Amino acid sequence: MITNPSVEQFRRLAQSSPWRWKTVEFELLPSRHTLPVHAWIRRPGNMRVEDAKGKVVERVCAGVPFADTVVQYSNGACSPAEGRWPSDTSPTFDSDGLVSALPSITNSWLVDYDDPFYENYQWIAMLNPIELTRSAHDHSSTETVTELSEVRAVEHHGRPAWQATVVTTNRYDARCECCALLSGHYDFEADRWVPGPPETVRLDVQTGICAYVGSPGDESTTAPDLDLTIIAVDARMDDHLFTGGGRAEEAT
Repeated sequence: MITNPSVEQFRRLAQSSPWRWKTVEFELLPSRHTLPVHAWIRRPGNMRVEDAKGKVVERVCAGVPFADTVVQYSNGACSPAEGRWPSDTSPTFDSDGLVSALPSITNSWLVDYDDPFYENYQWIAMLNPIELTRSAHDHSSTETVTELSEVRAVEHHGRPAWQATVVTTNRYDARCECCALLSGHYDFEADRWVPGPPETVRLDVQTGICAYVGSPGDESTTAPDLDLTIIAVDARMDDHLFTGGGRAEEAT
């Protein structure tokens, strides 16, 4: 176990999630932007979400990645895209078991790195927080897009986590600029990110999932932007959890 993580190890953990777990069960706690939910995700592509009353509000059952995508070749010919999941690719791992380099462009062609979507893209970024390290879109870029400090090992709801103070740079490239993990906003006229104030970020060590984003300070009275309690990792999840339709009808 790494007890004194470095900035680079924090960055590597932030891009390792696609290869660190197969199933996860968690509760997303109330924050400034979300309502509490209980979720089960089984990779690749399966998800169940319940509200605080236990009502199923989302079910997703795995299909084929990029099923509706067509590739057009230089000779004009077209064919269905052969999408893949991250588990079908091979990143480069450092000696600490964390991803030091993403799969090559050739190896990562048409790979669907997104877990199932729920409500907005902060959910996607939470599960694969690569935007804490590099561009969430251009995986060939190795440019860092955040500044990290005060990295240390902590516990988050009883689980080992790594904490850092993180601030974006104007090169920050979120999975979606309207619901980024970190503070700031995108200036469309200037075509760049405008950084916000520093934030405390925690990554769950076992999974690489972003478990917490909030204002710095142990005694902050501001509700966090994100607060996740992980209940189980790599537990068995049967198909029945994920079958039976999409978003439930509103309760009457």
